[in-house]
Amino acid sequence: MANTRLDNANVFASLPFDQIDGVAGFYVHEDFEGASALTDLGDDTGVIATTLGRHNWWGTEIAGAAVSNITIPVSVADHLGIIRLEVGATTPQAGDGAALQFGSAAAAVQDMYLPDDNGCYIASVVRIADVDATVAEFGFVGQAPELGNASAVDTCGLVWAPNDAANTGDEFWIAQLNDGGVDVETVLTNVNYVESDWVLLEVALDSAGGSFRVTTEDATQTVRIAGTITVAMRPAYSVSNVGAAEEFLDIDLFHMRYLRRDSLVGTGSDWLGA
Repeated sequence: MANTRLDNANVFASLPFDQIDGVAGFYVHEDFEGASALTDLGDDTGVIATTLGRHNWWGTEIAGAAVSNITIPVSVADHLGIIRLEVGATTPQAGDGAALQFGSAAAAVQDMYLPDDNGCYIASVVRIADVDATVAEFGFVGQAPELGNASAVDTCGLVWAPNDAANTGDEFWIAQLNDGGVDVETVLTNVNYVESDWVLLEVALDSAGGSFRVTTEDATQTVRIAGTITVAMRPAYSVSNVGAAEEFLDIDLFHMRYLRRDSLVGTGSDWLGA
């Protein structure tokens, strides 16, 4: 199989991901340039229409009674399409939250990726407008979405949590891997996040644990957390508030890729069979 750098697929990955263009691997890229708004996630839980028409993004409320929604902010330079996941505009209360999932339904459906030796990679570019009162999370979930930094079972992702004492001065992202209830967290103290800046979040999950990277315009840091998650996972975002105000998470893009084996040498079909 030819060595192709489809969409520069070697970022945050070992060399085999250069060979992702073929039956043994795939990638999904979503810029949200054709996404539609979704009002009142509590009542209208459903899919967000996208340009390609084949990416199922499900929005839902995960806590509280506020009217959470998804709106479309005006695009800015270098960010083609943006969607805004909002906690709720109708009298939000502390701890209200909303989630956005990639998959077949809004419920707790384990239907996408069972962690294996190959690993699955997801990335997103996001921004937070209020670092002191917004809780946000991006990563893999294995159950119904829960509020970020809530030690949810079967999760692997990057969390922004101003109410966590480890987030000193509201400047640091936290990598979190919850292996069936065993929760391990690592603070990325080498990267200071600045309010309202765009930041690149990357998460890779395999059968032995998760790898996490945060990149700003000034710095980058990668950490690894060991753990064995045994249920199927799916990509998801969540946002909630600290205090009774509407908070939101702006999402610019989503990228996902998977290769069925570490090497495509020989016949290139060693992933077939029992």
